[in-house]
Amino acid sequence: MTTEKPVPTNQPVAALSYLMAGQVHAHDRWVQRFTEADRQHYLDLLSALFVLCADRRFRRDDHGAVIRFVASVRERFDPDRTMVDPVIAENLLLAALGGHDTLPATAENITVQTLLTVALVSDEQPSPAGYDALLREVDAMVTTAPPPG
Repeated sequence: MTTEKPVPTNQPVAALSYLMAGQVHAHDRWVQRFTEADRQHYLDLLSALFVLCADRRFRRDDHGAVIRFVASVRERFDPDRTMVDPVIAENLLLAALGGHDTLPATAENITVQTLLTVALVSDEQPSPAGYDALLREVDAMVTTAPPPG
């Protein structure tokens, strides 16, 4: 008996759109309703958005820019310096740029990646149409990606 992968609803895209817009409470409400398939789709979307934005922002060999960006993120989003480990943040960005091994999807790594993604998108300052285009691009990347294994 084969089991087909459930088709995710649009809830992950909606949650990500709220996150990108800085509407954290609405984002959290959507995330709380996720099925396991929604959760995985959301993490795939988040990762794709992170890689896309990192690639737009940085050159692969510009570690100084990555370090400065991480310092900026910590200053803007983590004033107590408790949520963003700079080593993890830098390694996540370098992995997104192809210059480091991918890190495991631990809760801490996902939190750091989320904050980095919010900062990357925020720094791009997209228009509402730009947000929509970015979400469509990321959703298409994830939807058309070949299944693992």
